[in-house]
Amino acid sequence: METWATFSIIDHRAPVYRQALALFDGIVVPIPPQPIGDQTADELEQLSTEVEYLAQHGAAKAFVWSQRDFADWRQPFLAEAAAAGVNRDAFYDTRLMIADALQLDDVQAVPVYADELSYERARDTLMAVDQVLTTKIMQRLIVPDDDTALEDLVRLRNDNAAFKQALQDLLDWKQTRVLVIAHAKNREAQIEQAIKEFDRLTLQYAKAMEAAGFRRVVNVASIFISAATGEIIGALKEGAVGYQEAIEPSWKKVAEMKCAPGGVVYHFKDAVV
Repeated sequence: METWATFSIIDHRAPVYRQALALFDGIVVPIPPQPIGDQTADELEQLSTEVEYLAQHGAAKAFVWSQRDFADWRQPFLAEAAAAGVNRDAFYDTRLMIADALQLDDVQAVPVYADELSYERARDTLMAVDQVLTTKIMQRLIVPDDDTALEDLVRLRNDNAAFKQALQDLLDWKQTRVLVIAHAKNREAQIEQAIKEFDRLTLQYAKAMEAAGFRRVVNVASIFISAATGEIIGALKEGAVGYQEAIEPSWKKVAEMKCAPGGVVYHFKDAVV
């Protein structure tokens, strides 16, 4: 199964645009038929050209944006938010709508957020559905700079065997290990073993990125929610990764899922290795 990052209608303006290309199998970018908000015609044309180029190299998918479809999808949430006196942000809702709408075989869609504030706003305004186990896995990762040429990222993704293997190993771990440890009988032992393995994979990824000439370090938090119940482990740390659990209100229904991705949050740091 592949893991694709979904963007909001304005995320192409943020560093997460290029950095997600190095952390996912691909990205999904909404392309409106005409400029939205303060978006200019030139900006939309450039974005369309870039996404078309990335799509040709298997790195992106264009999501044809329909304001009517978005309004229909958003209406129940607006009514719920109005009843609770909560204001919803349309830009934050776009990435959630795309993750919900992207129903492709063997593709897992994950919303990405440029910072914790945008993630919390998106989560909180979706209202609480149920109390669930929330798992946050933190990593210190090397990512591309904000102005990295898209051509360089395509070469990294398609031609660098060490990077391709390191990225695939990280994504495979998230897709398989989180579900196992969420439902394991001896969860603490499972988690300790799993994060040691994940730390090794994170360092493997960092070495591949550094060898390719990248040096910028950020903290990335991957969020998962699960219907599993049981004793909370708390927090564990292993080298470049950490693991944290909590029971809190869910913004996403998981009744029919054993485990679901809640999102990926980027915390940017001015640091080098």
